[in-house]
Amino acid sequence: MLFRAYTLTIDSDIDLQLPKGEGKADIIIEKARFSAEKQFQTQIYRKGVRAIFGGGGNATMLDWEGIARFKALLGNRLEYEKMTNDDGVFRLFALSEALGMVLFQRNLFLLHGSAVKIGEQATIFIGRPGAGKSTTVSAFAQRDYTILSDDLTAVWFDEKGKPYVLPAFPELKIWENTVNNLGFDKTQLQPAFEGHNKFLYQQPIANFPREPVPLHKIIILQRPYSKQVGVVKLTQTPVELFPHFPLPSRLLEGGGLQRHFEDCIRLRRAVSIVKVPRPKNFTLLKRWIEQWPLSF
Repeated sequence: MLFRAYTLTIDSDIDLQLPKGEGKADIIIEKARFSAEKQFQTQIYRKGVRAIFGGGGNATMLDWEGIARFKALLGNRLEYEKMTNDDGVFRLFALSEALGMVLFQRNLFLLHGSAVKIGEQATIFIGRPGAGKSTTVSAFAQRDYTILSDDLTAVWFDEKGKPYVLPAFPELKIWENTVNNLGFDKTQLQPAFEGHNKFLYQQPIANFPREPVPLHKIIILQRPYSKQVGVVKLTQTPVELFPHFPLPSRLLEGGGLQRHFEDCIRLRRAVSIVKVPRPKNFTLLKRWIEQWPLSF
């Protein structure tokens, strides 16, 4: 079955429930058996299970015990061993950091954040846990802005160094508290399979962009009363963005670290990166979105 995500055609032997792809496959996802590499613990958790990482370079592996094991190869292949019988849970894991490893092998710049299409440009929202990233992006979705990515955002640079967000797929995971306070219709939502009080919100496929969207700004959300606000300086950019790398930190060693550092600088030279305190409640958040664009 052919699917489309991140402007790439994916040939998968499992139903990814993504927009349909066409033409020659850029990435192949299929079942396989492979031996375990020397493994290291990561800071990646899904459904309360900590991922284990192995390998490096063009052959990397993520293992969530009792759920699934994935191996990314050469930037064009994702092999898997499936231990769970829950297809929804397996899909969640396959489309998260597992696919992210393949994107990283394709030399894309990755952020643990969500991107929103505002006008004809993209804005990426990142933030440490509790900063309100998921809630902020949900408020944009409620006002019918197109969500380009949720949780894992891939940035591609053209030959002139201009950054673009690659549209992932038209869905968003939303906390139940956010669903209730922003007025989403629960009857139109599906379970998000994360073991938390989260729902899956899907936007119309017909409106979802198929081509890269020019990046306009990166916003680092801070807690409401944070004093760490303002434009991030060029020299500060690698340090500010490093905590928002979504994959195992062991990938950022040697050449991987140098590439990440250089991409951080290239990104900051092309767009502004701003630290912004999020609104302190849902009422102010709605007003914040209504008044967009804002000046920082």
